[in-house]
Amino acid sequence: MKQQYPATAFVLLVLALLGFFVFPGHTWLQSDTQIYAPMLDRMMDPTLFPKDELALRPHVTWTLYDEVAIGLRRLTGADLEHVLGGQQLVFRFIGLAGAFLLAQAMGLGVPAALFAAGCFGLGAVINGPAVLTLEYEPVPRAFAILLLMGAFGCAANRYWRAAAVLAFLATIYHPTSTAPFWACAALYFLVSKTRRALWPLAAACAAAVGTVLLCAMLQQGETEHQVWWGVIPAPLEAIQKYRAMYNWIQFWPRPWFWQYPVLLLAAAGAWFRLRPQLSPEARFFTLAVAVYGMLMVPLQYLLLDVGKWILMPQFQPARAVLFITAMALLLAAAAGWHAAVSGRRLEAFGWFVLVFAIPTNGLVVQLFTQPDARKLPLVLALAALTVLAVKWPRTAVLVPAAAIFLIPGVGGVRNYPVLHTAPLRELSNWARSTTPQDSSFLFADVGHGLQPGVFRNDAKRSIYVDWKGGGQANLLENFADLWWKRWNEVREAKLPLLPLDRYRAMGVDYVVVRAVNRPATTAAVYSNTDWAVLPTRPAAP
Repeated sequence: MKQQYPATAFVLLVLALLGFFVFPGHTWLQSDTQIYAPMLDRMMDPTLFPKDELALRPHVTWTLYDEVAIGLRRLTGADLEHVLGGQQLVFRFIGLAGAFLLAQAMGLGVPAALFAAGCFGLGAVINGPAVLTLEYEPVPRAFAILLLMGAFGCAANRYWRAAAVLAFLATIYHPTSTAPFWACAALYFLVSKTRRALWPLAAACAAAVGTVLLCAMLQQGETEHQVWWGVIPAPLEAIQKYRAMYNWIQFWPRPWFWQYPVLLLAAAGAWFRLRPQLSPEARFFTLAVAVYGMLMVPLQYLLLDVGKWILMPQFQPARAVLFITAMALLLAAAAGWHAAVSGRRLEAFGWFVLVFAIPTNGLVVQLFTQPDARKLPLVLALAALTVLAVKWPRTAVLVPAAAIFLIPGVGGVRNYPVLHTAPLRELSNWARSTTPQDSSFLFADVGHGLQPGVFRNDAKRSIYVDWKGGGQANLLENFADLWWKRWNEVREAKLPLLPLDRYRAMGVDYVVVRAVNRPATTAAVYSNTDWAVLPTRPAAP
């Protein structure tokens, strides 16, 4: 068995690399790194972003994400993108290893467990809470979730010390994301007959809490505290419902809401089918964390939609439905494999359809109620191919490896837009080399577009207001009020443009518009095929 460890690790590494560079891929400045990057840059260099309220109000008090990133930058000399991306790749490997260990605890041999891990590595979109099983961006939540998958895998095989270390690391990166693991571990501690073996978990929990509290006391750069207790004021509630509607269960569309009961039933069905093959720990943790995720939906509704507890938009307990999806996929993969080995090919085909439907369509039921001419045939073909591949177990991992290319290529699945264009890069380079460092820019006609966040990081210049930055309304009340005021001042970054003197009165130095929207009577200080920059102050003689 030990001779298989290097080969197994190599296959997992190849799957991690393929997933990182092909599908589901990785991104930079496409989502929440647009918020974290300027904060971390300013911590390294306080002269950056002097007029950018997003960078001036870091919210990294309760995580060691910033300390680790800054420490690695100083140690290696690498830029922020590569420091965070390197961690992301390492944690992707750990997440796949955790899925592999969970699959082994479901009675699968090494080849079958590698197949299951490869399927987990295809990722999944979690509609409703707006998260992913494999986040594309190197953000704290992404690191914590992958570390937790490793912890669950270790726990399912009674590797309690390894599980404790991984859970500790997950907690210091993003404490709120680790609640599902600690809740299940606490319950298992209460019902277990071998509690002495579980003390590493208790020690890791205490150490993580102490580490986070100590670092929070020593945190530098915080300018606005996150409020934990109290009721959300009516003005802030209006802003949050406008900017982050996904937090409020009352606004979830029906297909989003019913996705998770369906997946929980599927997970429970696979669990009952597999029960004789599951290790006692896998039997407990796979079902417990899935049920926990389902319970968090009504709990978040009661605490946020009804009770309006101000902590809930920061905590977002319903994000735990992510583990319903993850466990449904792994349990279905194991159930399908055991069914195929036992000759129940039709049943196996059904389980494998679910396995490949999750990463291909996001909303599983919708794949069949509103069939897509590209996605549905692909899912059926991959499921059928897996049933055949079970006869030659060592080749089965090639099916999810092929799916890494087929889901985006044949299925047409594209998870994120193309933001890093040559014209935007040229605009950023011009601003960084030509304009004063304390200049303030406004993208006045992009609406909810994400281009301002890319520009902010690449140009190292302040943005007056943008849509993505408004997500901080979940965390910081004063910032929310300021963002809302500015967002309305600029008419939600939509046409028609305001007079330039109005922008100047706000404190904006340069207005960026799409080249096609540039006023014919206004001279641009810079322009390219996509963008034009209008100075709000007359040029010096």
